[in-house]
Amino acid sequence: MSRKKGKWLKIRIISFMFVFVLLFGVLLYQAFNLQVVSSRDLKTLARKQHIKSLQLQPERGLILDCNGEKLAASIMMDSVCAEPPRIADQAKAASALESIFPESKGQILSKMKNARNFCWIARLVSPEQAVAVKSLKIEGVYLIKEPKRVYPNKMLAGPLIGFVGVDSNGLEGLELRYDNLLKRKPEEIVWARDAKGNSLFMQESLTAKKKDKGYNILLTIDSRIQYLVDSQLNEAVQRTGAKGGIAVAMDPKTGAILAMSQEPGFNPNTFHKTSAESKKNRSVADSFDPGSTFKPFVASAALEEGVVKETDRFNCENGSYQVANRVFHEAQRHKYGSLTFREVLKYSSNIGSIKISQKLGKEKFYKYITDFGFGSKTGIDLPGEASGILRHCGQWTTVDASAIAFGQGISVTAIQITTALAAIANGGLLMKPYIVRGFTDAEGNLIKEFPPTVVRRVISNQTAGIMASVLT
Repeated sequence: MSRKKGKWLKIRIISFMFVFVLLFGVLLYQAFNLQVVSSRDLKTLARKQHIKSLQLQPERGLILDCNGEKLAASIMMDSVCAEPPRIADQAKAASALESIFPESKGQILSKMKNARNFCWIARLVSPEQAVAVKSLKIEGVYLIKEPKRVYPNKMLAGPLIGFVGVDSNGLEGLELRYDNLLKRKPEEIVWARDAKGNSLFMQESLTAKKKDKGYNILLTIDSRIQYLVDSQLNEAVQRTGAKGGIAVAMDPKTGAILAMSQEPGFNPNTFHKTSAESKKNRSVADSFDPGSTFKPFVASAALEEGVVKETDRFNCENGSYQVANRVFHEAQRHKYGSLTFREVLKYSSNIGSIKISQKLGKEKFYKYITDFGFGSKTGIDLPGEASGILRHCGQWTTVDASAIAFGQGISVTAIQITTALAAIANGGLLMKPYIVRGFTDAEGNLIKEFPPTVVRRVISNQTAGIMASVLT
């Protein structure tokens, strides 16, 4: 019996030692896992629980015209924020702040009570308001520097440049298209919290020792030409009583846009007071029937194909010409008889243009107008570009082909028309239009430059020369 007891005692001791070793191993594994394997994740979690941060955007990069004149810049202004747990009497603080800002005491107090550790009281306040807040000396109410985007030339090229929101994010135009390049590395406002979530202290620190300075954008726009185009377009709209207008100036040899204007325009400094229609860049976003501005392209195509010559004459039917079941007329009911090729364009004859297109044929007509860039985006470096509307020639009736010859039944954008006409002025080469000439660093050193881009040859240099003479 004693042998049996001794045996069972040994078994129990061995079992106990096995369980002890097993438990010790589990504890050792957990300790290793916590201190080594999961250390980074746990530290991150602890930081999230005890450290609160707010990212603030520093100044955005500049937008400069081709001569280095500032079209968009940033200035640092004060914003007012609060740490509600540090404010001894929130109602009293709200009452004091009410005397400075348009918001009511109740609205300010609501912000404080609904926020656990941080809330904005007012963003980008005036210097006078900042001084008034500072003079209150309220514990838990702070002034923080934030950038405010300003446009020194006000309405000059407003729809082209675009604007930014209160958080310094690009919302329209070049500000949107190049938002990632204009933005710079954010700064961080950091404060600690105790186990109950109460704020312990607040401090400023940078997320990186060396601040990312970002880029400035150098445009092809010449502000002097832009001003002249703006002025002339405004005068033309006023004189004619038009609802609006679009004007684009391009260097035909390079595709560089020298000016891009529209009426009505808007001042990006006060973009919130402007309608959505005025904010969009209509030179690239709006499609319309080109009308008689389309006639040079059917004429160029016919000359290039050799189906017409400068000396050819066209019977313009005394102002009335039937194609299939439709009768076409001249604009303003003009009545032309026999016109030369040059005179068809000089007098902008609809019937003459139809007859030129008939000699060309719809397949070749379609080929040339697509080669000129119609029906597809130009690829200009601006947001919101439309491609216009151009149905395939297989869907054209004879009436459709005739109407397209004088710019009806097709929709184009202003940038397409400008680029296509520039191809005639450039000896037949279609250039890709562009707005941004390059990027510079904060010191003005050129980091990247964009060269002109040839898209394709549309017509020969000889045909382009004849057409340039005719259009002149």
